[in-house]
Amino acid sequence: MFPQNTVAAVSGAARLGVDRIEIDLEATSDGEIVVFHDARLDDLTDETGLVAETPSEVVRNAEVLDSGETIPTLAETLSATRPPVTMNLEFKDRGPLSWEEFAKRTLDVAYQYPGAFYASSFDHDAIRAVREIDPSVDVAPIFGSDTDENLAVARELDAEALNCSTGVLDEELVETAHEEGRAVNVWTIDSWREAKTPIELGVDGLIADYPQMATFGNDEDLRGYRDR
Repeated sequence: MFPQNTVAAVSGAARLGVDRIEIDLEATSDGEIVVFHDARLDDLTDETGLVAETPSEVVRNAEVLDSGETIPTLAETLSATRPPVTMNLEFKDRGPLSWEEFAKRTLDVAYQYPGAFYASSFDHDAIRAVREIDPSVDVAPIFGSDTDENLAVARELDAEALNCSTGVLDEELVETAHEEGRAVNVWTIDSWREAKTPIELGVDGLIADYPQMATFGNDEDLRGYRDR
């Protein structure tokens, strides 16, 4: 549909009416915060090497999947959408920066976004850094295993949400999170059939690669989806 983590993807998803968009953040060798998923440029662009070892000028001119789109900075990406879309900023790879410096640079840009945003990461130190810099910014651990450990981190940081995989999602997790006042967002939903069980369990958000995938099911199968 759109080349991932590009300005076209963000603006296109917003036009389709999604309420949240996740983007992946990495730092280049000179500390620029860019939006890209992989550690290496090789598979998704016409450049090679690690993002963390490549200067921003090269990274930002790398073409994504022969689409004509290049790797954008965080600032460029946030400029491609507007409220009411909430931006999920996934802290992926800090590169040469400390997590504290990565978080500071990210937040300095994110504060310019007129809508809501929150920080998420598989790396607990990343969201700890966000909390230390600005406790008012929402955070969420991302996990596909070690549920108890991630619940403990959520309690330590008073995280607003848990972003978990379908593999660890169950009724107990949803009930525990909701009792503690936390939302549950589940990834990655690839079809309307996969959406049905999380919806029945009462999750708060579905994270999907294809924002229109819910239209493949009927209203009964996807009851409540459009409200989540």
